[in-house]
Amino acid sequence: MKTISVIIPIEDESIDIPSLDFLKKVDYPQENFEIILKTGRWPSIQRNEAVKEAKGEILYFCNRDSRVEPDIFKKIVEKMDKDEKIAGVGGPDLTPPNNNYIQHLFGYAMGSYFAHWKMRARYAEIGKERVSDEKELLLSNLAIRKDIFLKANGFSNRLYPNEENELINRIIKIGYKFIYSPEIKIYRDRRKTLLGFIKQFYRYGQGRMKQIFIEGFSRNLIFFIPVFYSIYLAILPIARNVRFIFAPLYLYIILAIIDSLYLSFKYKRFLVLWLPSLYLIMHISYAIGMLACIYNYFIFR
Repeated sequence: MKTISVIIPIEDESIDIPSLDFLKKVDYPQENFEIILKTGRWPSIQRNEAVKEAKGEILYFCNRDSRVEPDIFKKIVEKMDKDEKIAGVGGPDLTPPNNNYIQHLFGYAMGSYFAHWKMRARYAEIGKERVSDEKELLLSNLAIRKDIFLKANGFSNRLYPNEENELINRIIKIGYKFIYSPEIKIYRDRRKTLLGFIKQFYRYGQGRMKQIFIEGFSRNLIFFIPVFYSIYLAILPIARNVRFIFAPLYLYIILAIIDSLYLSFKYKRFLVLWLPSLYLIMHISYAIGMLACIYNYFIFR
């Protein structure tokens, strides 16, 4: 039976770590997995340091608030044993049922195809098990074979967030693959306030831009769409007399409403009043994060 090292970065040893209660209930031999808590302020460095101590054949990365399912390790091992070319396995980070209405709204928005494209699979159970990439996998719920992690030289210490995105791309580039499975799921509380939600996507935008500075622009052009759209919105008031200038705005509104209607039917909740606004907040916050990173890069480099 495979051995597993669970790696959790924390800021302070005195803080609450809800994931430990769920890990105690995992249906997997206790002697075959270990939990490594690494204290610090930069998670990519903390995780790399933890790997140096890890004894497991499989590294399972999660956060201090990741609520794992009891059978998660059995499923991870089963899927990774199918093919030696499988470097890692991951799945969605779902909204817990006991979260309040606002938190569920944030979860619905993050699981929206219109708002989040392929990345929605990180926050909703989408499709079937498949070969995947960094757009669908995230570090609050990701298992990687230790030998391949070391072969790829681990996470870039320059990155947080998006350290897993860049690592996944490097590992795929050397000939391995990753699996996304909706069965490999965890639950994590969503942000409790709109400001927290805005900060979350601002930080995601910064992380993506830092990743682009390392990897290059060519493979990341799709992520500039929120930037272009935010710039369009900014110039709209002074260009309103230009012919067809409102067409992109109307198209955005129509697509956002259609997507909100679809999610309303899917989840049996009336979401049309809220989701289009949350989509716009996500996109603008992400864009500002990217632009702020560009500004800092060229001003303070």
